[in-house]
Amino acid sequence: MMITQRQVIIWGLGIIIFGNVIFFLVLTLNGNWGSAAIPGVSALINFALLEAYRRGWRQAPNALIVIASVTAASALSLVPQRDVAGFPMALLIPAALALAMTSPPWVIIGAVVTASIYIGRVLTAGMMVNVYELIVYVMLVGILLLARAVLDTTARQADEARKRAEAAQARAEEQAHALEAANAAQQAQLDEQRRLLDLVATLEVPAITLADGVLFAPIVGSLDSRRSAILTGRLLEAAHDRRAHHVIIDISGVSTVDTVVAQALINAAQALRLLGCRVTLSGISSEVALTLTQQNIQLRDIVTVRSPQEALMARLA
Repeated sequence: MMITQRQVIIWGLGIIIFGNVIFFLVLTLNGNWGSAAIPGVSALINFALLEAYRRGWRQAPNALIVIASVTAASALSLVPQRDVAGFPMALLIPAALALAMTSPPWVIIGAVVTASIYIGRVLTAGMMVNVYELIVYVMLVGILLLARAVLDTTARQADEARKRAEAAQARAEEQAHALEAANAAQQAQLDEQRRLLDLVATLEVPAITLADGVLFAPIVGSLDSRRSAILTGRLLEAAHDRRAHHVIIDISGVSTVDTVVAQALINAAQALRLLGCRVTLSGISSEVALTLTQQNIQLRDIVTVRSPQEALMARLA
């Protein structure tokens, strides 16, 4: 059950008011009008304290301790039963209220005020105080102080644990935000790398539209297995998307042409023919032609021309 300090004070005042009303009714029914005045007045004062506290007066619990001390001591000292007066248990009520509502100093204040008034009233009436019961009273107040110290220590530890938990949660949230930001930055870098790779792939094998249905693909540098796969995929994608029926592949920028390069060109041409495209190879230099002849490499089913312009003119003718 969770209960706040405000609820403790309000309920404590309510209990004191209820007890005073009961005492007032019992004493009134028994005809003790003089004695009934004390709990009656106390009930009214405590009700006023309750309303004051509910309206924001934070000193109401401290005032309650003082009033309860005076009321309890005065009421009990009016009815001594023998020459040696003991300490009634009701004298612990102010200290118990201070234990629940305020701080350890007020436990001492409530106990000292109550005991002092009670002892003074008893001695004034010509009676003696039971020293043994006074010692027990002091011991009980000490136990109440010890209990209050334990409660305060537990409350401080709980508050420190709560603050540590909040700090740990804040650090965890900060780390989560940092990790999220790092992941976002990494994802942005990956996206940028993919974009650059796509750009590189496009620049490696560009597909330019020369005329309606005619694509021009200049190849620069050397062809290996990776670039060969990119070449075939790029040309197939461009031919399909642009509905091309003629692809001119220019190899004037290829440094060397060997069996690997020739096989890559043949594979690309065969794949394009499956899409219904005619393939023309341009840019074969004298050195490349000599190399192809010496290595007995035949570019089967591939039309060759000296330049892209020648291929385009032949198509237009």
